[in-house]
Amino acid sequence: MIILLNILSLVLSPHDVLENFTAAIPAHHCSINLDNSRSEVSTDMNLTTEDLMKVSIPMGPNQKPEQCRRFRYTQWQFLDSNISTFNSTELETEPCLDGWTYDHSVFTSTIVTEWDLVCDFQSFKYYAQATSLAGHLVSCPLSGIISDRFGRKPLLMYCSLAYGAVGTYCAFAPNFSVYCVLRFLLSAFQSTILINSLILVLEEASVQWHPTIIVLSGLFNSIGQGVLGGLAYVISDWHLLQLAYALPFFIFFVLFCWVPESVRWLIITGKTDQAWKELQRIASINGKKGIAQNLTTEDLRSKLKKDVNSTGKLFRIKDIFINPLIRKIVLSNSSLLFAELFSFVGLLLDVQLLGKNMFLTQIFLGAIDVPSKSLTYFTIRNVSRRPLIAFLLLTTGSCITITIFISEEMYVLRTIIFILGKGCFAAFTCISTTYINELSPVELRSTLNGVFLAVVRLAGVLSALTLATRKYFVYLPMILYGVLPIVATISILFLPETFNLPHTDIIKDMEKRKRLMSKNISKKEGQDFLETTEC
Repeated sequence: MIILLNILSLVLSPHDVLENFTAAIPAHHCSINLDNSRSEVSTDMNLTTEDLMKVSIPMGPNQKPEQCRRFRYTQWQFLDSNISTFNSTELETEPCLDGWTYDHSVFTSTIVTEWDLVCDFQSFKYYAQATSLAGHLVSCPLSGIISDRFGRKPLLMYCSLAYGAVGTYCAFAPNFSVYCVLRFLLSAFQSTILINSLILVLEEASVQWHPTIIVLSGLFNSIGQGVLGGLAYVISDWHLLQLAYALPFFIFFVLFCWVPESVRWLIITGKTDQAWKELQRIASINGKKGIAQNLTTEDLRSKLKKDVNSTGKLFRIKDIFINPLIRKIVLSNSSLLFAELFSFVGLLLDVQLLGKNMFLTQIFLGAIDVPSKSLTYFTIRNVSRRPLIAFLLLTTGSCITITIFISEEMYVLRTIIFILGKGCFAAFTCISTTYINELSPVELRSTLNGVFLAVVRLAGVLSALTLATRKYFVYLPMILYGVLPIVATISILFLPETFNLPHTDIIKDMEKRKRLMSKNISKKEGQDFLETTEC
């Protein structure tokens, strides 16, 4: 199960940043259309491509050919080497009425070159990314509710099959609108698979294995993003790159048909007979046939301190809003997640801005996370959650804010500070995943994870749209990205500490844990609580 989770993390992690390559914007200029009356000149003189550019495309302020304008009339005088093309601002120009010519030396095809998403249509790239992220936003709470009601395994099976089918069709999308709809659906399936696969593995494993599972998943997530850089370098056609990440999910569908359902979820929902069968199957696979034969439904009930009546009762979704403890956790933790993810997702969605070689930059961004997430394995086991999360939020916000005041010429210093911030962001993803699962009871875990992931995806959508504000004020995105995590740090004061405290199965356990922390619980009740929960 752990191996399958890590492979899923490897394949799914590039989903949101895939459009750094499938929607990359190559060098381009207006298609050249010479004056008909003088077109014989180009034939007689056998003009080179450089000569045609001189007479057709004006120079921009950066002394490079304009990407979105061309001369209305061909300027044959610029063929004379004694006449400078720099003083062409007064000549009449027009938009690219005949389309664009693209540089295919890096990418043979992207959605930008296929549907001409440049110049006045360049913002469509960011809208496509925002639409894709909106798929996560819609699916997260819904998939959580469905998973808590019907189980983890069915959702994983059918969403894997759907991801493979929709991803394959997306590679052959006939137009931009259909492409956006398909990316929206793919994001919805991706969120469902990620949430429920991690929850399923955590619920099947003992608490002692949780830090290892979460850190390994995070490491493979980062490795997957690094692998994307190398794979995109080899596969320069966006159709094939999309297919490369869609086809493996037909295999995952078959594998999920074989994995067991979450035993803890089965018991919590009163399905002890099915849980008993699953445990027997797991014990047999692990070579513990003697233990499998001795398992009874009574053993399960005593282990999780539930009787049949209490386990058969499903939670109500309104409990999230009615219960003050749950409500405070949802609101406070949502503000932390929103601030941290909003601050960095926007930067990661436009990797072309972070370096000249976007392939190496993508590989480097994945590699940066490895030492950071490896370190979290030890911090999860030895450091309290609240001060650690507060430190990571403050450091991330400070790193982004500082870069605003550093000149672009000091690119080495800017890169070092950005790497530090990226490392803190990577560590935050692992720590917050652990913290969320420690805060959430089993009966609400998938639903709460869905709510939190929806908040994360909302942050991603708004972060992507914030990038479009650069044309109004170039520093506005960076200011927002830097200030928000610092301000949000205050929310950690309203969350409980969970380090070395028992994990909970139902809402009542959360209330007992709170009373245990405040020492407002009888000695016998506290002892029973500690004996019947995992710590």
